[in-house]
Amino acid sequence: MTKHKGRYLEGLSVSLKTVHEQGDDIQSADFALLCDHILEAFDHLGTIMYFAKVEMGGKVESIRKVSAQLKTLREVVDADVRAGRATTKGSCARNLHRLMLVITFVRLLLQQLLDNPNTQLKDALWVAYKGSLHPIHTYMVQTAVWAGLGMVPSRATFMASIGEDEASARQHVPEVLAAAAELAGRLQRMYGGTVMPASDLTYIPAAPAAAAGAAM
Repeated sequence: MTKHKGRYLEGLSVSLKTVHEQGDDIQSADFALLCDHILEAFDHLGTIMYFAKVEMGGKVESIRKVSAQLKTLREVVDADVRAGRATTKGSCARNLHRLMLVITFVRLLLQQLLDNPNTQLKDALWVAYKGSLHPIHTYMVQTAVWAGLGMVPSRATFMASIGEDEASARQHVPEVLAAAAELAGRLQRMYGGTVMPASDLTYIPAAPAAAAGAAM
């Protein structure tokens, strides 16, 4: 499991602030670091989201790999648009679009938990999934995520695993929500009218025993 120093949300807030302050000139390397931090949340959501952590981790690496040549995310998108591969599977532009959806997923998850202290993690996760990754997934993956909600940890277990309690979470969630929403908006505008195709993923790989244990 990825390790973090201090409380997860506090660190996430700092990572988001670094990227947020770059305006429309988001640095590719800094964005990759932010995504590393965002994906850490998947370590604490139960085994059902293991596939998303693995799949999206590869997309982060594709952005990191080109960051030396394409310094900003605008350059990343423009390069693939010019080459006619922006919507092609495996392209950095398409990978970036998927990572934008992950940012939205985490934002919606935290929003649900903040809005209602009685909301259980599994319910917050499903609402967040429906509002982000669900539309691009095949029916088989959507069904598998729904079926796996019973393996999602409790709200209290999740909070404890990210080093937070209800009070500490409420200190940082509002600023995380605002920065994440604005960042996703900036990323979306980079694509203009480009429509990204749905994923062709048809199954969810099982989490290894080590990952399953770490998530609980």
